[in-house]
Amino acid sequence: MNPGLALALIVFLGAASQWIAWRVGVPAILPLLIAGFLVGPIGGLMQPVDVFGREVLFSCVSLAVGLILFEGSTTLRFPEVKEVRRITMRLLTIGALISWVGAAAAAYLFTGVSWGIAFLFGALVLVTGPTVIGPLLRIVRPNQRVSSVLRWEGIIIDPFGALAAVVVFEFIKAENRFAAAGEVMAMLAKFSLVGIVVGVIGGIILAQIIRRRVVPDYLVNVVALALVFGVFAASNYFAEEAGLLATVVMGMWLANSHLPGISHLLSFKEDLAILSVSSLFVALAANISLPDLLSLARWEYLALLGVMIFVVRPANVFVSGIGSVLNLREKVFLSAIAPRGIVAASVASIFAFRLEDIGYIGGDRLLALVFLIIVGTVLLNSLTAKPIAKLLNVREPDARGFLIIGAHEFARRIAAFLQAAGIRVLVADTNRGNIAAARLQGIPAYHGSMLSGASDGDIDLTGVGRLLALTSNDEANALSSLRFSKDFGKENVFQIASGSVSDRQMLAEDTRGNLAFGDDVNFDTLEEMFINGATLKETKLTETFTYEMYLKQHEEAVPLFLRRNGRIEVIDDRNPLIGDGVIAAVRSTS
Repeated sequence: MNPGLALALIVFLGAASQWIAWRVGVPAILPLLIAGFLVGPIGGLMQPVDVFGREVLFSCVSLAVGLILFEGSTTLRFPEVKEVRRITMRLLTIGALISWVGAAAAAYLFTGVSWGIAFLFGALVLVTGPTVIGPLLRIVRPNQRVSSVLRWEGIIIDPFGALAAVVVFEFIKAENRFAAAGEVMAMLAKFSLVGIVVGVIGGIILAQIIRRRVVPDYLVNVVALALVFGVFAASNYFAEEAGLLATVVMGMWLANSHLPGISHLLSFKEDLAILSVSSLFVALAANISLPDLLSLARWEYLALLGVMIFVVRPANVFVSGIGSVLNLREKVFLSAIAPRGIVAASVASIFAFRLEDIGYIGGDRLLALVFLIIVGTVLLNSLTAKPIAKLLNVREPDARGFLIIGAHEFARRIAAFLQAAGIRVLVADTNRGNIAAARLQGIPAYHGSMLSGASDGDIDLTGVGRLLALTSNDEANALSSLRFSKDFGKENVFQIASGSVSDRQMLAEDTRGNLAFGDDVNFDTLEEMFINGATLKETKLTETFTYEMYLKQHEEAVPLFLRRNGRIEVIDDRNPLIGDGVIAAVRSTS
């Protein structure tokens, strides 16, 4: 197969797999791996390493992984990890060492690989990663402490897992192990110094470009992408695999630089991240040989997977959690969540071929073992994470906050009212002007499309359990409702009616959310009211002042919410009761 056709097929399969994952409601990694296995070891259509050449393929893989880690690290803000700093640091140090040694010992005992391959395997499965942790957190919605630990561990551990793999590889190929020890120590120091220094320099440069508006808005995304690739390549030039650390440091620097509108200025990452992850998984899975794929069903391999999940990970968490603020239930949940993703797959693929280059036997088995852990952990965590979180009661106790799609004038007015009432809100919009206005009002805002899977790891939905789609586009509202109905529940997703009854009737009831504010209220009505000075007011109902009486006295008022038993609910087709507070948009009398 020629390279052009192979590339087109990989991109198509990646996109198709993402769509299938969305339709079926499974993690995208599963159909992506299946697609790769079908065109590679099972179908025999291609092996990407032969089609593109080893150097080209793995250079592209490395750059894509660097970009993915940069994207994930832009969500890491220091204040959120303050409470769980101790256990997070231990997971990245003592815990990582436990996982490394435990995985290596299990691989040696159960699969019979050499100690060199076993320790290389242990290093590669240290990593989890933002591409799998983000979607799980969005679905499960654990409490803030657990969520922070998982996100920080999943991003920071990746470059150190790659470094551990480099260390083991250097020992494998060294003839004199004592001399290699000295070289490894120097390499560790060089890795850390180069990764941190180059990453900080890259972060400072990009932050100044954004803050001082050195380049026009339409070039900011391109310049940011170029700088990320430049930082990655420069770091790798001076120290092997330091590019991963540098991109993480660069992203963290930006995340904590208090730049105005940093998330929307880096919005290029949404589509690019999906394309990168999708293509990488298909291409890397296609490189596995059929015998190695079939060997994954052997009891020895399955026993290794069981030990990794039920012994090594819990030992890591409970030792790291000694003296931490986490309670027993939170530690048990952390023990159950450790899915591996694209970083493990890509780095394992690179080192499997490096072993082949030096004539070391076992590289093919190494790749198969890593993919076994990826498939096994993702499948198990996807099926069990939410039930376990419910059983252990580590989910947000009252996810009553609103994710509001749309940040235009009346959406901001509604968001500000809810926020003042003590309810968490997050507005999302693709319009930069609307997002900027929301942030000026102190309303948490996300620039980008919530229909993009790349938003999974970028936003914190802690405390948010309801959707209010308030755009003027019925189809966009319906798609948003469909996406979040799986996470929030059908009863908690609402969309405003469009101004056209005929357009509204084109959408079947099971393909849209519940109609917010009732069937008679539409986008055009509220937009016109708020443009003309309408305000939000609350009126309490009593036995002597019923809802019917309220409607007669306030004919032009549009009820939007009701406060019942201390909770604010969206008015849809329910009538408020005595004791409820009616929150309505009331036209200005001036």
